[in-house]
Amino acid sequence: MGGKASRDKGSRGERELFALLSDRLGFVITRNLSQTRDAGCDSLSVPGFTIECKRVESPFRDAWMAQAVAAIHRGHAIPVVFYRASRHPWRAAFRAADLMKCPAYIGLVHLDLDDAATFMHERV
Repeated sequence: MGGKASRDKGSRGERELFALLSDRLGFVITRNLSQTRDAGCDSLSVPGFTIECKRVESPFRDAWMAQAVAAIHRGHAIPVVFYRASRHPWRAAFRAADLMKCPAYIGLVHLDLDDAATFMHERV
């Protein structure tokens, strides 16, 4: 999939994810439509979190987390990457250090959408 079709798929994925997160968190999650001028992430609507959304068919890539980390914005220090392939549920990747509140932990932790939303809700 190339160009416009890929961007459209990404936009649909963002809208789908943010509607699901809005339901679970109890407030509206919006898309960052000015990514080039602002933080470069897909949403800063959840206090404390920099959200990156990937609607792709490939397995999780560490570069996605690197992108979210690079987009960390003041007041949004926890990067999270939500990702989903066709006919699969949404998953979220967090840095283990953020999830466990301990900088000694390295690597990533992958959660389903409900567990990710619970963690985010508890931190908001």
